Amino acid sequence: MEPVGCVLHIKFPLSSELLFVVLALVHFPAKFTVIGPGDPVTAILGQETELPCHLSPSMSAANMEVRWFRSEFVSFVHLYRDGKDQYEGQMPEYWERTELLKAGLTDGNVPLRILNIRRADEGLYLCFVQDNTIYGETVLELRVAGQ
Repeated sequence: MEPVGCVLHIKFPLSSELLFVVLALVHFPAKFTVIGPGDPVTAILGQETELPCHLSPSMSAANMEVRWFRSEFVSFVHLYRDGKDQYEGQMPEYWERTELLKAGLTDGNVPLRILNIRRADEGLYLCFVQDNTIYGETVLELRVAGQ
């Protein structure tokens, strides 16, 4: 008795182009844009302020790197990585004055709170978010009012 072969034909209702798009969406991470306010944020000297920043489309940033910095990427204002705040390498002038607000982290909200605002805090800030090889950033301006 000879072995009997079986040929199975499967028909997909999707075209090959659509199937490729579906597979690409499943296998490749989604792209995102980092968005900050269009206008400068004004803070009062000695008070606290919040620098808004979020991802679009809305997605969880809980497992992403969120880095707030001024002019140098390496010396940061605040760093969230591996699911927790990282302080080694933080700019000394921000020590114990910053907090990444985590309430909206799973929705892509990554605002930075700065306590006890100083005149030297005024200027540009970059909100940088990275998920593996995909990243984005936005620049925002902080103005300090008061005496």
